[in-house]
Parts: sequence; structure tokens; C-alpha cells
Amino acid sequence: MITQFSFVLGLDNIVLNNYWRKYFAYLKIGWDDASIRHYLSKKEYMMQIASFNTRTVSFSASSRRNRFYEIYNRPDMLEQDVAWDGSIEAIKKISQKFKIYIISSRSTELRKKTLEVMKKLGFPMENLTLYFKNPNESLSIYRKNSFNVIKEEYVGGVGVCLNISDRYNYERIGYTPIAFSSINDYKSFDGKIAVICQNWTDILHSLSMNGN
Repeated sequence: MITQFSFVLGLDNIVLNNYWRKYFAYLKIGWDDASIRHYLSKKEYMMQIASFNTRTVSFSASSRRNRFYEIYNRPDMLEQDVAWDGSIEAIKKISQKFKIYIISSRSTELRKKTLEVMKKLGFPMENLTLYFKNPNESLSIYRKNSFNVIKEEYVGGVGVCLNISDRYNYERIGYTPIAFSSINDYKSFDGKIAVICQNWTDILHSLSMNGN
């Protein structure tokens, strides 16, 4: 494959769907099924840790968060991740014309299992370059350094934003930002990013690849 452009995106909430990993993490802590499903149905809560107590345990905010991630990041729990709807086939198409970089917010400790899960799900791993954060590394510095490395390899490209703040990272390196409304509503990007996608079909369309 010979390409002059790269396609850059995150991992969670666009390539992988963590719904069931969150669900089972809360369930193992002791929260009830109905409350978990109601909470996870709200987009505004997708990036938050729920505030709750069980019938037998009362949590402080920090202890609840620590307990959640202790379970959530276990290797066996990573197997609960599924492909975001449409992501596998779309990424296969995009990889035919773009070099794909995935900048994950996960730490290097989760790298091996994450790659194993993605391969099992059917992602074209040979066409993907993934970055993982060192355990004690600042997320902002890690992301900035990753973008700089990508810029050195490909001077032009497209970057997917899950948050409006992501736009500035892409604009800084001269990439075209597009938005994906998985964790933020369409209106949060409206008027700020020209192209707003609500699914992978929209992403393919924005890259003029929907018919290929």
C-alpha cells in the first residue's frame, strides 16, 4: 500500500465499544442490573464513574473509582469489549487508502491483551499502528508526542475528534479534524468542526469512500 495521508483516531468509543465491560465491572462491584443499564444508557455518563453504594458496601468517591478500575482493567474483562458497530469493515476500507494510527488512552500494561482482543474480533491488525501510554506518563504529553511522531511520517491526514478539544491537536499538526458523536452530542460540535459523523458510514462518506 502506498499512501500520502494518514487517518488518526482513538480506540475506545469509536473502534471498540466498552459497554459490556463497564456493565460487568459495575455488576461485580454489586450494583443492580436495572440501575446499571439505566446509567449506561445516558451518553452524558459514558466517561464518568457512577456514584452509588451497594446494600453491603458504602464507597468514598476515590475507593469506588479505584475498585471500578481494578475490575474494569483486568485481562479477562478486556474480553468483554466488542467492535464499535461498523468499525471493522470501515477500517478495512480506509486502510486501503490511508495509513491508520490509533492513539489509545490505555496504558502499555493493557497493550498485549488489547491487541489480542482486536485480532480475535477481526480487525486488520497488520494495517494498524497503535500507541499506548506509559503507566506514569501524562496523557496530554503522551498524546502530543504521538501526534508529533505521526506528523513526521505523514504531513497530511484526517483526525477523528471525540471531544472538541481534540480539534486543536489535529490543527496543530495541519490535519483536517472530523467529529464523531459517540460520547458527545452532535450539537457540541456544531459550528466548531465542519464534518460531524454519527456512525462509521458517515466517516466513510466524509472520506469519499462510502461507495468503495
